[in-house]
Amino acid sequence: MLGRHVANLFRLLGLPDPSKAIASNSKRKIVSTDPGPQEGDLHIDLGEMKWSERTLRHTPSASRNVIYLKPDGLHRLSLEGMSVPLSRGCMVIVDLGSLAHMPSQKDVCKRRVQEMSERLGLHAFAINEDDSLLMVPGAMMRVDTTKYELGIGGNGQLSES
Repeated sequence: MLGRHVANLFRLLGLPDPSKAIASNSKRKIVSTDPGPQEGDLHIDLGEMKWSERTLRHTPSASRNVIYLKPDGLHRLSLEGMSVPLSRGCMVIVDLGSLAHMPSQKDVCKRRVQEMSERLGLHAFAINEDDSLLMVPGAMMRVDTTKYELGIGGNGQLSES
């Protein structure tokens, strides 16, 4: 009778019952050093269709994109049609690295990006020191110009671009 009260005391304290622990040690299975799945292990294959469908249902589809532009073979930068994605909130990254040997053409392309962004009421930012990577955040994107952090509208400490 006393042993039963002690076991209850263990349970009240959140401790395992020592009499059951001894019994469970005798039934312990042999553990393999193989890192793969063992017999009796619960295995969930996350590649199964049911998990993919569940993930798709819970993951919202992207409504914004990052558009990467660079000059064509004739060193021209095609900015036609960029106003629509920028007005939807997409970001445009312009890579002028291929024009490093042509500073005047690089300046023309930078000026075109600047004019496009001003026409849309947006700002163009240089990402690197030699101004060969330019970023134009789309509508409702915010850029903190002191910390250089990019965010989405609604974040109070970021200044709107």
